[in-house]
Amino acid sequence: MSLPAKDFGKFMTPEEQDGFEQLLRSMTDMSQSSPGSQRIVLQKTYDVSGHTITSWRSIDFFYKKNPCPLPTQARGFFTSSLDNVEGKPRIYARGYDKFFNVNEVPKTKWDWIRANTQGPYEMTIKEDGCLILVSAIDETTLLVTSKHAIYVPHSEMASVWVDKHLALAGRTREELAVFMHERNATAVFELCDDSFEEHVLEYPEETRGLYLHGINHNTPELITWVSEDVACVAEQFGFRKTGLYKFDTMDEGKALADRVRDDKMFNGRAIEGFVVRCRVGSKPYMFKIKYDEPYLMFYEWQKITSKIISDKPYRTRYAMSEPYARWVKKEIRLHPEAFISFGTKGVIRTRKRFLKYYEETNSGTPIEVETVMPKLLLVPVATIGCGKTTMGHALSKLFGFAHVQNDNIRSKRQGRELFNKEIIESLDVNDLVFADRNNHLRVMRQSLTNAVYAEHPSCYQVALYWSHNKDSVEQILETTGERVSKRGEDHQNFVASLPNVRQILQHFVGGFAPVDIDTDADQLFHSVIELDPLADAETTLVTIIDGLCNAFPQTISRPSSEEIQAALQDALHYKPAILYSQAVGTPLEKRFKSKKDKKNKNKKAEIDDDFVILSED
Repeated sequence: MSLPAKDFGKFMTPEEQDGFEQLLRSMTDMSQSSPGSQRIVLQKTYDVSGHTITSWRSIDFFYKKNPCPLPTQARGFFTSSLDNVEGKPRIYARGYDKFFNVNEVPKTKWDWIRANTQGPYEMTIKEDGCLILVSAIDETTLLVTSKHAIYVPHSEMASVWVDKHLALAGRTREELAVFMHERNATAVFELCDDSFEEHVLEYPEETRGLYLHGINHNTPELITWVSEDVACVAEQFGFRKTGLYKFDTMDEGKALADRVRDDKMFNGRAIEGFVVRCRVGSKPYMFKIKYDEPYLMFYEWQKITSKIISDKPYRTRYAMSEPYARWVKKEIRLHPEAFISFGTKGVIRTRKRFLKYYEETNSGTPIEVETVMPKLLLVPVATIGCGKTTMGHALSKLFGFAHVQNDNIRSKRQGRELFNKEIIESLDVNDLVFADRNNHLRVMRQSLTNAVYAEHPSCYQVALYWSHNKDSVEQILETTGERVSKRGEDHQNFVASLPNVRQILQHFVGGFAPVDIDTDADQLFHSVIELDPLADAETTLVTIIDGLCNAFPQTISRPSSEEIQAALQDALHYKPAILYSQAVGTPLEKRFKSKKDKKNKNKKAEIDDDFVILSED
C-alpha cells in the first residue's frame, strides 16, 4: 500500500481563512461568562517549542443542541491565537466533530440514518483507550496532545509510544512530521496501554500501543480521510490498525453489529462497539454503536467504585450493579490498599474478582442479567414564570407523574427539608415524580438530588433546564413578567398584585445558577433537557416529551398530538386549590398577606430563595 500523495492535503482558501478567524473570535467571546449564564467554551494556552498554542474545549451538553450553538463541533481543537506573530491564524490539530451513539440524539436513530445517509458504510472497531492527536507544528516538530491538553501524562505516554512504533517501522519523528505537515493533517489515535492506565477492556501486552483510527485535515469544517488510506498510513509508520468492515448498505452493517450484540464478543474478545463513517450528501457523517453488555455495564462498575472510594453518590442502571456495589464496598473496607491507585490500576482485577465471586455464589451469569428501569424524577431548573407548573400538570396527565409543588408547602421554616421529604415520600409510592420548584440555586439542587439518592440510589434524575444562555436578561424578565401578570391572582404565593414584582423577578434571574453536570451540585443528573424560557407552552411540552422519549424509550411512550393538546389545555386552565387571596387566616398568612390588607401600604416584598414574602418597611 502506498502513502497518499502530498497534494492529498487540504489548506484553507481565503474565504475559509476569514471564516476561521471569525470562529476564533466567537470562541473567545463564548469563553467569557456573564451573570446568569455559564462559560460554554473553555481555553488554555501552551508554549510548545516557541509556538503559542491554544486548546479549546466546549461543554459537552451543548453539542446535543439542534442547531448546535458552538462555532465548531470539533472535539480536540488546537489553534494559534488571532494575533499570530508567525502569520495568519492556523489550526495546529483537529479531532473529529462530536458524534453520538445510536438513539442518543434524533439524528442517530436508525430510521433517520436509513433515510438520510449514504454509503459506503465503514465500520471500525472502537478501541477502549484515551484519545490522542498527532500533527506537525512544522516540518521537523511533531505535536502530540491528549483530547484537550498538552504536557499531561496521557500526551507524554503517547509521545513515548510514537517513538516505539516509528522505531519498529524504521521511521523517524521528522519523517512523520514532514508527512503530516505537507498534508496539513492530524492523526487521531486511541492510546491503549494497561501498564499506564486501565480502562474497561483488557489489553494484554502484545496488543498495547497507539491505534490509528482517523486522519483529519486541519480545517474548520471536518474533512476526514477514508479508512483505507488511514490503514495505509498506520502500516507505513508502524502504528496499530483498527479492524475495518465496509458495507454498501446500513442494514448490512447493522446486521453485523446486532450479531456482536447477541454474542457479546467479536473475534473472541469483548469490544466497546463500532464507529461508523458514511456521508450525508457531500459531507462526512459519523456515529457509534456501543454495547450495554458487557462494556457499558463494566464501565458503570468502574464509575461506582471511584465514587465509593471518594465517598460520593453514584447512579446505577444495570441490575448487576447493585450487588457489585455491595461487594466492592466491603472490599474497600477490608482491603483499602488494593484501591489506592484505582483511577489507573486495578479496574480489571477488581472486576474479575467480583465476577468470580458472583459465579461462585449465584447460578446466573452476570453479563446476561437484564437492565432494570428505575424510578424517574424530573427536576426543573428555572425562574418564576417559565411554566414549570403547567408542564408538571401536563406531564401528570400524559404519563402519570406525581406532581409535588413547593408552593403548597405552608411552613417557611425548614422548607427545603420538607420539600425533599415530600419528593422522597412520593417516590416511595410512584415511579414518576415531578419536583415543582425553581431549583435555580446549586445548593437547592444538591440538597434535593443527594436526598433522593440517599433513599432511591437507582432513581434517574433529569434536569428540565430553562437555560439563560440564549436569551438576554431583559427578554426573560419581560416575558416572565407578562406571564405573571396574565395569571393574575391564580397562584398560591406569587401574584401580580404583589409590590415590587419586577424586583422579585430580577432577584431570581440574577441568582440563577446554570446547570453544569461536572459540578457536585449537578453530578447526579442522568441527563439534561434544555428549554427556552421564551418559548410557548406547547413548544416546551413537546421538547420535554421528545427528550424523555429519546432517553427513556422503555418507560415513556410518545402520546398522540391530540393527547398532547388535551393535556396542555387542561394544564393551562389549572387553578391551585389554595389561592393567595385565600391565605388569610391560614398558616400561609405568615408568609403572605391579602392584597386587601390595609397594612400592605406599609409593606414591601422581601425575598428569599424558597419563597416570596411580605415584610414591614
